[in-house]
Amino acid sequence: MPKSAKPRRRRRALVKSRMSKRRLVDTNLIVRYLVQDHEKHAKVAGRLLDACDRGELVIVVLPTVLAECVFVLESFYEHPRANIASALSHLISSAGVEISEVAIHLDAMDRYRRAKVHFVDCLIAATAVAERTPVASFDQDFRRFRDVRVEIE
Repeated sequence: MPKSAKPRRRRRALVKSRMSKRRLVDTNLIVRYLVQDHEKHAKVAGRLLDACDRGELVIVVLPTVLAECVFVLESFYEHPRANIASALSHLISSAGVEISEVAIHLDAMDRYRRAKVHFVDCLIAATAVAERTPVASFDQDFRRFRDVRVEIE
């Protein structure tokens, strides 16, 4: 066996080991955990999140999953905005959870909690402020945020 084969195998094992300790989560897993309306699913989701809390694995939340969680919790389960924002902010700020641009998503959650504006618009507003970029939209909701510039031209 050539000498170069062994290190490659070790690298693959290391990469596989790191990959197996990460999970991309779907909306339904987060929702089942938060609303506890399906006992079996809630228990499995709880075990996964507990493992995350213990540092045994990392949960990756895509921004689209976060937005869908807000939508489902608000529209289907009719949870109050403050509860949704609190629960999801706590989740994405946990040490074992990865989400791109966590500060922007936390700002968007805060905007969602304070203003009666759709979460995606809150996310656009938070991104616009963080990147110092104006928003191009006909939606008047952006004018509710004093720190957001709206420019259509």
